[in-house]
Amino acid sequence: MLTLIGLGAKELGGNNGSAGLSLGAWDALRRCSGPRLARRRGHPALAWLESSEGGIVFDAAFEGLSDTDAAERVLTLARLGDVVYVVPGHPLLGDSSALIVTETARREAIPLRVYSPAPLPTDSPADFDALAVVMARLRDPLSGCPWDREQTPQTLRKYVIEEAYEVVEAIDGGDPRKLTEELGDLLLQVVFHAQLASEAGQFTLSDVTRSIVEKLIRRHPHIFGDVAVSGSEQVLVNWEKIKRGEPGYEDRTSILDGIPPALPALMRALEVSKRVVKVGFEWPTVSEVLDKVEEEIRELRVEIAAGETARAGDELGDLLFTLVNVARHLQIDPEDALRRMTQRFTSRFQHIEEYASARGAAVSDLTLAEMETVWQAAKEQERA
Repeated sequence: MLTLIGLGAKELGGNNGSAGLSLGAWDALRRCSGPRLARRRGHPALAWLESSEGGIVFDAAFEGLSDTDAAERVLTLARLGDVVYVVPGHPLLGDSSALIVTETARREAIPLRVYSPAPLPTDSPADFDALAVVMARLRDPLSGCPWDREQTPQTLRKYVIEEAYEVVEAIDGGDPRKLTEELGDLLLQVVFHAQLASEAGQFTLSDVTRSIVEKLIRRHPHIFGDVAVSGSEQVLVNWEKIKRGEPGYEDRTSILDGIPPALPALMRALEVSKRVVKVGFEWPTVSEVLDKVEEEIRELRVEIAAGETARAGDELGDLLFTLVNVARHLQIDPEDALRRMTQRFTSRFQHIEEYASARGAAVSDLTLAEMETVWQAAKEQERA
């Protein structure tokens, strides 16, 4: 394994010289079983590393060698085993020996990891780069936050989902200030994952932004090229054609491949329904779908009456899926429809709680008839 590490700018050394080293780079240096090589002995990070607790020893520094000779010595050792090569600045932008090493390693299929230095500080806390700097600081191998240093893509997975739903809640609430905050929380998850990947030598935040910019340009030839479209329908048709010509789609054998299994059930059911319709697997009218709904209800009643709980669960699933198709026919998002219904239910039930509280009683003290009366009154209030 060849590990290439950028130490950042010399002036970033600070008091202890550690600035620029990511957690992943620090770990790679400590775990290396082979030689540790340096391009420049004078970089403050090297002095700090050699004098730090436990001391990381560098076997050689190629101070007087040409870029080509330094690269060849690194590659000779990398062909034999584990090597770490540290260079000043950015490993893929500055030192020529690092560029030679990288290109040759990729051409010869030598296993390669590249660790970029921490991003440069920015003068404005409003800059996008400032968030990357803060995130790198939180993951600093010595002075970073213990919680942030412990995180992995797997431990962060749930927060990506939570933050996305909180953005949706802020959108529904119509509060721009809240939406600003929640979008920031979601953006943090993107930067956090990019930081972890950068430390692992996989990709950087720049790779993430470059990827989406290239994708947007590639999938909008009617804006950035000479393709003419008549409307949004044709845009979507072109989008699908372009997608299927991109890497990663060649292994898909089913029209249903590529639908994320982790989607909420209603969203996934809608996407499955939309896909199969494209090849003609469809009820011609919404009336026929409603007939199917009634059929599924009858089958559900039969299984409930027979006490077949497992089979009743299957029939309930059939009913829900058919209702998703009703929503698709009506161009209604079933996830959104159920979310709004849950909000209405919550509001109506809170009216019942307020009614009970005003009478010094608990909700459980009310009769079902009282609850229904208050419920209907809440419905009328909504309509008004």
